[in-house]
Amino acid sequence: MRTIPAATAALLTAVTLTGGTPVPASAGGPADGTTRVVLRMPDCEGCTVQVVSALATDDPDEPRLWASQERRVHDGRVAFPVPSSRTAGMQVLLDAPWEGHLGYRTTVVLRYAGEQAGEEMTADRARDKSRASSCFEGTSREKVVLPVEVHRVDVPGVHDEVPGTLAFTSTALPWLTPMARTVEGVLGSQDVRVCR
Repeated sequence: MRTIPAATAALLTAVTLTGGTPVPASAGGPADGTTRVVLRMPDCEGCTVQVVSALATDDPDEPRLWASQERRVHDGRVAFPVPSSRTAGMQVLLDAPWEGHLGYRTTVVLRYAGEQAGEEMTADRARDKSRASSCFEGTSREKVVLPVEVHRVDVPGVHDEVPGTLAFTSTALPWLTPMARTVEGVLGSQDVRVCR
């Protein structure tokens, strides 16, 4: 995983824009408009969710960065207004109320290795996967609804095994690289992952 410098990561964390996540870049809507990104997460009530975008540029030390404010899942959903131009390289990060001391932030998998866009995913299949992408391809649509499956699972924590979260879109989405390693399908991020 290529990460960004700590100072840049701190700047990204401090961004206070409102935002979201993506779908295919060719699908309608104004190029410089806003995409309303709705995450349906019925099994994550009270979870804190944030959307970030880190897209590689010609200068490898200066990725294009953007971040939303954090929002809580309420009534099984959370929504973000996202500049459509920022949906490329978007990733969904979450903190679930049950999580222990993980040492990373849970990241929603948009596509597991070996899967094609549009294929259905189940928790049992996800647990057998060892690589995944959290980077969305992008979209210019005015609205995108993403169903996200969230499951409480036991994972290795900082000191012992603790409750963690397996989170993935129930249908594989168009994605960007990189593919990152997962532990029984669980994807986590300590730094912002740069997509390309």
